[in-house]
Amino acid sequence: MGRLLRRRGMKRFGALLSGGLVTGLALSACADIPQPARPQLTPYERPAVRSGDAGSFLTTYAESLDQALGEEPSALEPLQTGPLLERTRAEMLIAEQSGTTLGASSYTDVVAGGPLFSEYPMWFMAFATPEGDDSEEVQAMLATRDSAAADWKVAESLFVPAEAQPTILADQQGAVEQAPDAHSEAADALVGQASEYLASGDVPEGGPNFEEAGFADFRDYVADLGADDTGFSDVGVECAPYEEVPLGDYALATEGGGVSFAESRCTLTVNVPESYFVDLGDEIEAVMTTDSEGSVITIDVAQPMLITTAGDTASVFSPGWYMLSSETSDGGGADEAGDDGEE
Repeated sequence: MGRLLRRRGMKRFGALLSGGLVTGLALSACADIPQPARPQLTPYERPAVRSGDAGSFLTTYAESLDQALGEEPSALEPLQTGPLLERTRAEMLIAEQSGTTLGASSYTDVVAGGPLFSEYPMWFMAFATPEGDDSEEVQAMLATRDSAAADWKVAESLFVPAEAQPTILADQQGAVEQAPDAHSEAADALVGQASEYLASGDVPEGGPNFEEAGFADFRDYVADLGADDTGFSDVGVECAPYEEVPLGDYALATEGGGVSFAESRCTLTVNVPESYFVDLGDEIEAVMTTDSEGSVITIDVAQPMLITTAGDTASVFSPGWYMLSSETSDGGGADEAGDDGEE
């Protein structure tokens, strides 16, 4: 492949002979010479990641990420994209505000796979065990590459229990098929149920046990904000599946079904009584995007998740929720906690 072929001149057979009969026979023979077949193009396909490539990429990624975490958030842009970039930026701001240090670990036992591609963009999924980690977790990652001139970037990354790692099966070319439609349908339904649970605290009918799957911490935070002794009033929550990057399209087939990433995005709205002094805490202060001292606090958070299916069963795993940004606005807060402002 890729070699330029040069057509050589055809050899002349026989010599020039006199005689009409021989000449006629020669002319007839020329009409029967087989003509070259019309070239047929077959799309060239290859896996996004080959054996050993994923481990090499993740080694370089971990080293570069560890260095970038000690710099400005803009240093993340060559390494990350999509929802992961948003979360890591916020984590860096929170770490700076709280005086903590972030770091990235190297990996062992990398298992990776992606479908066949004939053009960009490309993507693959990887499951890696953090080196020296005794927590019995694996890090699930989604890497994407937009063009031949662009580098691989990690678009999603989260830790899940080791038993949640599915078995992905590669073919002879090292490619893994994309997940069946049944997985995508189940995953879409599940992330919708997760958003309902995060907003209300109630598990929708037919939904999994979200409390045991890593979603309870967010509901606990909402309950703490709305507690009587906080002074806050009218704590509201709205949640919906994250759609800016079609995470559900990056789904691989597994031994029993499929695997894909998803996120729920939630907005918390808290009314603050005007007569109260509010300590927002390091996390909210670190990601604040406004300078005003309004009586309404809005907090945007993300809840990433890994969804797997096996037959008719869908499972979800999440490391917890992440604060992304916050802002204040003038909402005409009440004079006292719990007062709606009416006389």
